[in-house]
Amino acid sequence: MIKVTPIVIDFDGTICEHKFPDIGEPMPGVKEALETLKKAGFRIIVHTCRTASYWKDVLPGNQIKLVEGFMKYHKLPYDVIWTHDKPIGIAYIDDKAIRFDNNWKDIAEHIQNYTNKIVEG
Repeated sequence: MIKVTPIVIDFDGTICEHKFPDIGEPMPGVKEALETLKKAGFRIIVHTCRTASYWKDVLPGNQIKLVEGFMKYHKLPYDVIWTHDKPIGIAYIDDKAIRFDNNWKDIAEHIQNYTNKIVEG
C-alpha cells in the first residue's frame, strides 16, 4: 500500500514573491523543493486566500485559473489548488506562519514587533 502524505503550502509569499494582488516570480529554490517533495511521495496541496469569498468582488479574473496557470507555466509540481476550508496536512508551509510550541508569550511579542514594523515602516 502506498501512503500519500499531504503537505499544505501557501501560494503568495511562499511559492511566489508576495506582489499581491499581482503574482510575483517563483521564490528561489521552490521548484527544486516541490520536485523533491513530490518524488518523495508527498501530496502537494497549494492553499491560497486569493480564492476566499472575501476577495470575490475585489480580485479580477478567475484566481484559481491564474494560480493553476502560474504553476503550469513555471513547471511547479502540485496535486491540487485548495479553495475550501483549511486542508488537513502533516505540515503547513507559509511565509506568515508562527510555530506554536506552548510559547504564547513569545508569539505575542513577535506579533507586536511585526505589526510595529509595518506601522513604522
